[in-house]
Amino acid sequence: MRHNAFAAVAVFLTLCSPPLCPQEKTGEGNPAGNVAAIEISGLKRTKQHIAMYSLEKFLGRDGSTLDLNEVHAAVIETGILEPLEIGLIENGDSLTLHIEVKEKWSVFPVPLVLVNSGEVSFGLFFADTNAFGLRDTAALGGIYGNSGGMAVVMYQHTPNRRGQPGWGTFFMYGRHEREDVDRDENRHRLYTTDQLSFTAALNYPFTEYFSGSLSLSLKDISLKENTGDLNLPDSGARLLGFSPGLSIKDSRWDGFLLSRRSLSLSYGYNLALIGPSYHEVQLTCIYEQPLIPGFRFNFHSGLSWKSRAGSGADSLYEEGPQRAQVDILPPQFSARNYAGFSAGLEKHLFKVNWGTLSVMGAWQCVFSDGPISGLEFDHGPSVGTRFYLSSLALPAFGAGLAYNMSSGLFQFAFNIGMGL
Repeated sequence: MRHNAFAAVAVFLTLCSPPLCPQEKTGEGNPAGNVAAIEISGLKRTKQHIAMYSLEKFLGRDGSTLDLNEVHAAVIETGILEPLEIGLIENGDSLTLHIEVKEKWSVFPVPLVLVNSGEVSFGLFFADTNAFGLRDTAALGGIYGNSGGMAVVMYQHTPNRRGQPGWGTFFMYGRHEREDVDRDENRHRLYTTDQLSFTAALNYPFTEYFSGSLSLSLKDISLKENTGDLNLPDSGARLLGFSPGLSIKDSRWDGFLLSRRSLSLSYGYNLALIGPSYHEVQLTCIYEQPLIPGFRFNFHSGLSWKSRAGSGADSLYEEGPQRAQVDILPPQFSARNYAGFSAGLEKHLFKVNWGTLSVMGAWQCVFSDGPISGLEFDHGPSVGTRFYLSSLALPAFGAGLAYNMSSGLFQFAFNIGMGL
C-alpha cells in the first residue's frame, strides 16, 4: 500500500435517501424584487448560522434573474444538507428566499474497498461530518491491504462565519511494504517502512471563492530490514514541513451532476532532521463544465515538482501518479516529478432516489521524471463508471479501466467509497 493511501479513505452509504430537488429552473418566471431575507426549514442538528454561511451571498439579489440551480448547488456544497424545495416568496416590495432542506446522515461507519492492478485494500472508519452541528468533520479508523496497514485520526473545523479561519489536525501511523516500479511494472525497489505523521493546518476564506492555507507537519519514516529487500535506501527520514497554499473554487448544479471548478497551488519546504531536505510544489486544476444537463466536459490536471535541498537518498519522498490526476500508470509507479492531465466527457445514465449513475471516457497524458525511468511521456484512454449517492452528493463507488499506449498495459481500479 502506497504511503499516500490515506487519500483514498472513503465514505459509503447503502441506505435509501429522498429524491434530489427536482427544481432545475433559472430566473425565468421568478417574481421581481430583491431578496431581503432567507428562511431555512428542516434543520435539526445543524446550527442556523452554519446553513446560512453559504447562502448569504444571495441576499440583495434580483429575484427575476436569480438562478435557483445556483442556490441548489450552494446547499449541496455544504456537504450536510440536501435541498428538498427552493422558492421565492413575495413579501411586499421584497422577496424571501425559502429553502426546505433535509439533513444528510452525518454519523456513520465508513467502509472502504480499493482494488487496483496488483493491490487490494480494506478499511473501516467511524466518521461524523457534522460534529457539534458545526459542519466539522471527525474520523477515526484504519486501512489494511496486502502490503500493509495504517491507522488515522483526524478533525477538521470548517469556517462557519465570515472572517473566521478553519483549522484541522491529522495523525497517521502506518507500516507497509513499498514497491516501486516503472511503467512496464518492472520492480526496482522493495522495502518496508514504519511511518508516523502529524499535521496541523489553518484555512482562511478571503472571499466566497478564494482562500489561503498554511500547514505545519512532522513526519518520521523508519526502515525495517527484511529478506527480499531490493535497493533499500541508506537511511530513514525525519522531516519538519511548512506549506502555504492558495485555492480558487466554485461549483454549479445542472439538475443531475454537481460540477466543480477549482485551481489550487501549494509550496512546501521540508526541513530534514534525518535524511535530505527538499522543496515541493503542487498545482491542481479541476474544470467540469455542463454541456447540457447531465452531460459535461471534465478536465483534471496535476503538476508535482520536488527538488532535493541536501544530500542523501530521495526515494522516500517519490510519489505515485495520482499527483498528476491520471490512471494510465501503475499505482506502484514511482517518480519525483509529474505533469499530466485527463480530458473527457461524463454522461449520467439515470437518476433514482438513491442517487445518479454516470459513465465517462477520457484521454490522459502525463510526463514523469525520476531516478528509475528518467523523463518519460505516457498517454492513453480511460473509461469508467460512478454512482453518486444523493445523500452525500459524492461518489459511492467507481470502476475504471485505463490503457497505456506507451507500455501496452491495462490498469484496472475499483473502489467503494470516496476520499475524505
